[in-house]
Amino acid sequence: MALCVATLCVAAAGCGTVRLAAHAPGTRAAARTARVATERVATARRTRQVATAAGNLAAARAEASRLLLLARVPTGAVRLIRPPRSLAGPAMGTPGVTSLVDRVVAWRVRLPFAVTLAWLRAHRPRGLRSDGSASSGNAVPGQTPSMVGTSYSGPANRAWQSADLEISAVPADDQASVIRVDAVIVWLDPRPVRSSPGTHPFRVTVAGGCPPADGGVTGVTNPGAGLTRRLLPPGKPVAGLRCRYDGLNGHPWQLVAAERLTPAAARRAARSMARIPLSHTDGGVTSCPMDDGSFEVLALAYQGRPDIDLWIKLNGCGGISNGYITTGGY
Repeated sequence: MALCVATLCVAAAGCGTVRLAAHAPGTRAAARTARVATERVATARRTRQVATAAGNLAAARAEASRLLLLARVPTGAVRLIRPPRSLAGPAMGTPGVTSLVDRVVAWRVRLPFAVTLAWLRAHRPRGLRSDGSASSGNAVPGQTPSMVGTSYSGPANRAWQSADLEISAVPADDQASVIRVDAVIVWLDPRPVRSSPGTHPFRVTVAGGCPPADGGVTGVTNPGAGLTRRLLPPGKPVAGLRCRYDGLNGHPWQLVAAERLTPAAARRAARSMARIPLSHTDGGVTSCPMDDGSFEVLALAYQGRPDIDLWIKLNGCGGISNGYITTGGY
């Protein structure tokens, strides 16, 4: 868990709030820091270059700095070196991924817990909408919980899966409270996930048609180059074929649907595949629904090169593979 950024300091602002400023106290420093962070995020959004893991991480860090500056705490709040054990993590919990940025600040305020909660409800971060809340402790109706937190969603961006400002509070004693502020960014790794066709791969061609049974195949294989960074080659397919196979259910391991695609339908299918992002979070544990092994092969024919096959899992966690790389759920 990240601790507070050492360069952040307390700066008094108007309207009975304290802003999070950097490098030097005062509203000018806070405004300057906010402007720099906003410009960095805007630059990341405008860039036309190929995304990189380092670039997405830098964009996530810039967004975390910007989000922290939107949090407000009551006047007189005292910055803490680290959050107390009673606020050991973000309000909504720590995402179970390694591609994570979590910037943290904590404050002690001389206000009773109920007053602190009312103040936070009345001074929400400007420009952000609430997207969740959490509480713990007393579950008795009419009694105040021992921890209350709210999450506010930041803007969408191709560099991250989610960006949230999470604010939580706990009582310190009868007359004081502690506030924890987290800027939690789950950033995306744009490098495609490598895969393989497995030990018993399929090879389907548009001209050859769909094999009548899958025979225990484990994926597809494609000849040629240029498929390690994209699912399909550039250009427009001229024809296509879809082959659908049952898994353990229905007609086990048998072809249950075959459809030849016109050039227009093949191009639509290719555009649909091209829109599926290859970026992903790193780390974490995924729990998938039932997977009975059913799948579909999409074969697309191109001028001047061998047909391209895509392996599409139809249940479980889903996913699409060309034998070199794979996407996540589909």
